[in-house]
Amino acid sequence: MSRLLAVMLLTLTATGAGAATAVTKCESSQDTLYTATPSCPAGYTNTTRTMRGSVVTVPRATPKARQAEMDYLQHQAQISQQIQAWDERDAEQDWRLMNVFWNQCRVLDYQIRGTEWAMEHTEYWSRADRYREAVNAARATQFQMGCFL
Repeated sequence: MSRLLAVMLLTLTATGAGAATAVTKCESSQDTLYTATPSCPAGYTNTTRTMRGSVVTVPRATPKARQAEMDYLQHQAQISQQIQAWDERDAEQDWRLMNVFWNQCRVLDYQIRGTEWAMEHTEYWSRADRYREAVNAARATQFQMGCFL
């Protein structure tokens, strides 16, 4: 039993030592290679000494920091919901404005059709001329508004 325990401890220490291997920086004229082995392959030179850097560790979050993060996330969620509500309101308003526009275009079209019908069925030429002028004015208004039915 003690022999099995000793083998397990040696295995754990060997894997633990392998996990903490250093990084070797190897450079050639074309590129840079980072390797876990202590020596560089042929054609590369070891430039590990020129590596500058530090390891930054992040401490565990304190309860106060976690609460601050939760408050921040809730605030961001509220802002997101408010922006979504604004977007929905703007889309609704745009839809209503387009609906009003097309209704105005339809009214002009019905007005033109009615005036043309009256022009065709009138007995007096003077009224037909006035109807024709009204139709031309309504068509000009349609064109200015951009009503292309």
